[in-house]
Amino acid sequence: MFHQHNSHSDFSFTLLLQALHGVTLWRPNVVYGGCILAGAILWEGLASWGQDAAGAVLGAALFVLAVLIGYLAAGRLLVYDARGERSPGIWRSIAFALRAWPRLLLLVVMEGLLLLGIGVVEMLAFGLTRIPAFGPYLVVPLFPLAVIFNAALLILAIIVFNLSGPALWHGEGVAKALRHTITIARKRPGSVLLMMLLLGVLSSAVAVVIILLLYGGYALTLAAATPFLANALYDHGGGEALLLDWLPNLHVAVQQWQQSVAPIVHWTHSGQRLSWFAAGILTFLLPNVVFLLGMAHLYLEALELEAPEDL
Repeated sequence: MFHQHNSHSDFSFTLLLQALHGVTLWRPNVVYGGCILAGAILWEGLASWGQDAAGAVLGAALFVLAVLIGYLAAGRLLVYDARGERSPGIWRSIAFALRAWPRLLLLVVMEGLLLLGIGVVEMLAFGLTRIPAFGPYLVVPLFPLAVIFNAALLILAIIVFNLSGPALWHGEGVAKALRHTITIARKRPGSVLLMMLLLGVLSSAVAVVIILLLYGGYALTLAAATPFLANALYDHGGGEALLLDWLPNLHVAVQQWQQSVAPIVHWTHSGQRLSWFAAGILTFLLPNVVFLLGMAHLYLEALELEAPEDL
């Protein structure tokens, strides 16, 4: 199944440093985050508008489509950066994604059908063990061979599925993308899988650093705001308690003071929620873009080694 090349011309670890450049690329982050946000708004709107599950199902489908479009549009921008070419721009990348998402679905379906076909053949092989006389003896060699085969197949599937997007970003059709990804997975499984694992570790490290920085920024913001917004920051009732606890025998001045505090509490909590949402988006986007840029570099380097005529 595999044919690992032991060539001196293999992947360079500078690919990891090149992937870190994704943190500074604002266009892929904006287009990916914008598509995810638009999909989430559509999902929430349709789920709230519909009276049954149909609205929620349609909203979920549109959300998945928006994520796919953002993935393809961001990847298109990233592959241009990996090739050292001028970026096509956000709108052209979105137009590319709108044309390419059916190809991505078709490619994933074809890869899934290949795996399903291999699984059916494997099941038929185990069916031979039901043959009388010599069938039970086949289990002894068949079972360990199947374990090893499935482990190798899992490696191949991980590589092929993860390289499918970069192949389409590069502008390839379904057939060529399938051929190239399978060729790369067969001929360079160890080095490709190692680089993918290192990119995953790098992306996780970027996520941890972003979380720590954002937490530090949030702590400093609380320190600066507490002298003026202490009541609002630590009132977890959102101001409702102040409105409900008014007593008719209190002085009018006290009521006016409470009325002035309630909007502050409401808008302070809104600002906090918005900051948490923005922090969550950044924590998701930046590590993902780092990983995707690394995958774009990895695919182009692998393609240069295995099929340089298609670059």
